[in-house]
Amino acid sequence: MNDYESIFILAPSTDDGESEKISQRFQEVITANGGEVVRIEKWGKRKLAYPVRKHKKGEYVLLQFKGGAMSVSELERNYKMTDAVIKFLTIRLEKEALAHIARQLQAQQKAELAAESAKGAEAPASESEAGSVAGTVETESE
Repeated sequence: MNDYESIFILAPSTDDGESEKISQRFQEVITANGGEVVRIEKWGKRKLAYPVRKHKKGEYVLLQFKGGAMSVSELERNYKMTDAVIKFLTIRLEKEALAHIARQLQAQQKAELAAESAKGAEAPASESEAGSVAGTVETESE
């Protein structure tokens, strides 16, 4: 099994529910052909570099998966049959690219954990400050 990355662009007129159904169908195509979906990222609506099928914007979706040649050919056949898909690209990932992606994900997870711990540390500090202020108010009124 090889590792692949596929990016497809949906027409900007597709709503969130429809784009979710389309993404789910593509995931099912991969798993039905013996593949495994590693991750899926929705990048949202962005401006295209050039007009594609008279669209200036599109909704980008990244699909990373493991599979064989049949998975890729069936996935691309489904891309072509889906009217909402205006452009797609599928590439096979090399070992170096996989290592780079893994490092990026680890860095992103560390940053998220640091942000969460910083939020957690700020909340009790502000509560204790509020308590000390309330304590001084009570003492002054006595």
